[in-house]
Amino acid sequence: MKLMNTVHYIYRMRYFWLYLARCDLIARYRRSKLGMLWIVMSPVLLTVIMSVVLGSVFKMSIIEYAPYILIGMVAWELFTSSLVTGGGTFLGAYPYIRQFNHPVIIYTLKSAVVYTANFLIASVGIIIWTLFLSPANVLLGLFTLPLTTVLFFFLSWALVTIAAFINTKYRDYPQMMSLLMQALWYVSPVYFQESMFEANQYLLMLFRYNPITHILYLLRKPFLYCQLPVWSDYLFTVGCIVFFGLIAFFLNKKNAKKVIFYL
Repeated sequence: MKLMNTVHYIYRMRYFWLYLARCDLIARYRRSKLGMLWIVMSPVLLTVIMSVVLGSVFKMSIIEYAPYILIGMVAWELFTSSLVTGGGTFLGAYPYIRQFNHPVIIYTLKSAVVYTANFLIASVGIIIWTLFLSPANVLLGLFTLPLTTVLFFFLSWALVTIAAFINTKYRDYPQMMSLLMQALWYVSPVYFQESMFEANQYLLMLFRYNPITHILYLLRKPFLYCQLPVWSDYLFTVGCIVFFGLIAFFLNKKNAKKVIFYL
């Protein structure tokens, strides 16, 4: 019953946290000539650089390799922002937390909305790139994108909530998490394709059973291969949402009323 009351309260306060999300998006690119266009340009330009370098090293076609990297970067940015930048959510919302008795997960919800909005804007680069290289894949990609975005949003919300509670209590969190994400980047299929692991069966197994692989398949299969994601891709994604969601739920239950003292 208490959970339903919280959900209902969050819904009633939707104009408040949506306004905060809007202000956050506007403030981030204030006085910038290109504004939110940087959200699209940044991963595209970095993709060109990375695809030229890695494509030369692994002797792969840059035209085929570049969209693979671009999709990985756009999704990875969402998860990195949720876990690293999202850790400062309560610190940034301190003036509101001090004055209003709202459930603190309203502020992690706001951050998840901002990061998901950035993901959708950055996805424009994926759509444009696919439109030029494989126009037949665009319709299937657009068909699956709404469900993928919803799943990514809930995963982001869970990760931001976890990060915000831990960072509020332990201020070393951003530095440690940045290092951890950098290490995780090297063992995740953000840039590396399955064919690169075929020489080692253990690495290949690690690739295939890595949840990040299946989460990225939600974008890669329709946009790159014109295939619908299979049930295992959704199962791994939903499993991650449930797992991190439960951690976020218990952290909120235990620490929600203590946040003001940690601040």
